[in-house]
Amino acid sequence: MAYSNGIKQADHENMKTVVYQSYRNNDVPDWIALCLQSVKSWAGTIGADYRFYGDELFNRVPAWYLEKTKERLVVATDLGRLMLAKELLSEGYDRVVWLDADMLVFAPERFELNIDAQYAFGREVWVQRDEKGRLRAYRKIHNAFFVFIQENSFLDFYIHSCLSIIRRIEGQMVPQIVGPKFLTAIHNIVACPVVEEAGMCSPFVIRDILNGGGDALDLFHQESPSCVFAVNMSASLEGVELSAQEMERACQLLLARKEL
Repeated sequence: MAYSNGIKQADHENMKTVVYQSYRNNDVPDWIALCLQSVKSWAGTIGADYRFYGDELFNRVPAWYLEKTKERLVVATDLGRLMLAKELLSEGYDRVVWLDADMLVFAPERFELNIDAQYAFGREVWVQRDEKGRLRAYRKIHNAFFVFIQENSFLDFYIHSCLSIIRRIEGQMVPQIVGPKFLTAIHNIVACPVVEEAGMCSPFVIRDILNGGGDALDLFHQESPSCVFAVNMSASLEGVELSAQEMERACQLLLARKEL
């Protein structure tokens, strides 16, 4: 996961880093708690500080933005995490690292941050069935994981873009509007730095993990540029095809296999 922008290897070792997350403080599913603990433990492994935020994350989001996204809370979270990134960098951190609450770091000893770039996002290889029932993989980037360093060239632009998009939109909005949809559109033009090891699993892939293998998992491997050591478990889709018990079991299986 190396990209060149003049950051030397020695600089990585001296960077004051904070890993931060957010989730509600009540009724936390066991599998989400497992994911959160995996990230907190990983932060300690890499020598980073760790911050956890509850609903106070939304204190950073303008009232009009919250009103327009009240039916799509994830869109408000997309902006809140960016505002927090800017806040933490202003506190003096050299590097901020965000992971969604449903991001599982299942191979902490292999998931490294030697990223030679001002910023980076995670890799999404989304496997689902098309209108003819065939499995298809769609390669995108996602903001369930991201990194920003001081004086990066992207964070302010991203915040501005979120505000501009939501201010102009009318009616229904898709939950990925300022997340993977926006980022992938930008990525297709400018080639954003990507941490390939920070992946995302669709319900079809999680089902195959539970079953010990299958066509969806094979396609995920085929389309993934590298091995994955941390993965977003797609909590927003829990209950559509998978129960909380199945999600917890999938997390445990990943923690045991150490590679995807």
